[in-house]
Amino acid sequence: MQYKIGISFFIILMMQVIGIAQKDSSIYHKKYAFQPKDLTKELEAGQEFFLADGIYKVWNGSRFTWGFYKETTAEKLTEPKYDTITYRYLHKKKKGFYRIKENGKWGMLGEDRSVWVPVEYDQLNYISKRHQQYVSIKKGNKYGVLSPEGKVILEAAYDDILFDGYRYKVKKADKWGLKDNQGKELIPTCFDALEDHAYVSHTRVRIGKKWSVYNWIKDKPCAFEKKFDDIDYFSRYFVVREDGKYGLLDINAKEILPFEYDYMSPFFLKYLSSILVGKDKKVGLLRIDTLDKVHTSVPIEYNDIWIDENTFKIKVRLGDKIDYYFNDQTLFELAYNDVQYYENINRVMVKKGNKWGMLTVDGAPIIPIAYSKIHVMNPKQFMVQKGTKWGILNERGKEIIPVIYDEFDYRPKKKFFFVKKKGKWGIVSITKGIILPPKYDDMSTLPNRTYLVKQKDLWGIVAAGGRVIVPIEYSAYTYKYKAREVLLKHPNGTVKKHPLL
Repeated sequence: MQYKIGISFFIILMMQVIGIAQKDSSIYHKKYAFQPKDLTKELEAGQEFFLADGIYKVWNGSRFTWGFYKETTAEKLTEPKYDTITYRYLHKKKKGFYRIKENGKWGMLGEDRSVWVPVEYDQLNYISKRHQQYVSIKKGNKYGVLSPEGKVILEAAYDDILFDGYRYKVKKADKWGLKDNQGKELIPTCFDALEDHAYVSHTRVRIGKKWSVYNWIKDKPCAFEKKFDDIDYFSRYFVVREDGKYGLLDINAKEILPFEYDYMSPFFLKYLSSILVGKDKKVGLLRIDTLDKVHTSVPIEYNDIWIDENTFKIKVRLGDKIDYYFNDQTLFELAYNDVQYYENINRVMVKKGNKWGMLTVDGAPIIPIAYSKIHVMNPKQFMVQKGTKWGILNERGKEIIPVIYDEFDYRPKKKFFFVKKKGKWGIVSITKGIILPPKYDDMSTLPNRTYLVKQKDLWGIVAAGGRVIVPIEYSAYTYKYKAREVLLKHPNGTVKKHPLL
């Protein structure tokens, strides 16, 4: 029975919790560890508070009302007739003002409490922009702008106003226009879209789905005839698309490139006067000089053209062949699957299939195209991988460390490699050859040109050539960086201290 009662009570409790949760689901209640205290509950009607900047407020039993007083005598200058008053000081202008609200409307008073902006706005804010200060206003659901002196720049008649510090972009009934910082019309408010530009003449505008440039239509802006499917900026020109074809026009709508291209796009930033164009699935590169004359930098013959981000030189691709394009021709007649120029050594890595080699810039072979990887160590040494084996070649392509090692771990300060062959480690130097043959399970360098080595789970110390200094018969060692000795622990528990001279 107790069990049944317990279950019934739990079900009733859960139903109540669910009911409460459903009832409050549309309201979010903040919870605090300590509920904030309502200080107004302790106030009496008529209680007054005199604040800084000549402002006082009075509690009327339900809310505060605000007024002004003379700070030197505490004489009240006005009745507490305002909904709120705030004071703000403008450091750059070295003057202050009061933002006031009366009967639900906002206005502003000067520091001497003279009317600066009449109390008639639903919203009002003084905006301190670096280029120009202004007052944003709102009446009903319409926005406007006043000058810092309170003069109307834009009547409160717009649905939206955007200011960039120089000009006002205005919206009225879903149409956009442009005004200068004094409210003078620059572009009439009749466009569905208006893209920003430093120059009014270069501004792109749209009505419906058609675009134009304001300088092309300024005589009949709201019923323009010069219209296109898309327009993009390109230096001092415009890339224009109409009926699937691209052309290039200048600021006066003069045709620089005819509407005969399937593709057109501004090229890399360094080549500001160059434009990538395409026809019949091939691309080329054109350059326009200061006299608007068109020059062919790369003919329309390639599948792709781009800038090598390491050298800032032009690369082209045709099928699976890649080459540099230089002096009106490909550097290696598109003979390779990839090419990479190294300016610091004035050499070019080339790839055929999945193998790499190295050439001079004139095409003379240096390293045969036989390696999986080639890494430049310095102008005279190259780390190469052939299949799974690693080695070092010189600047003439001759082996200075045989390409026979499974792993390479280069230590620039020591100028040698830890090498691994058939699971065993050794040390090889470019200048000294084999320092330690690869016959150790593990190893570590010591500061006096000796080496800790491991064989069959036992440690010892050897010198160059593998000469034994401490027999390889210790199960563990302790060595701290720059310490003057190594501690080696024997399996029988004894410890040997080996000094490092």
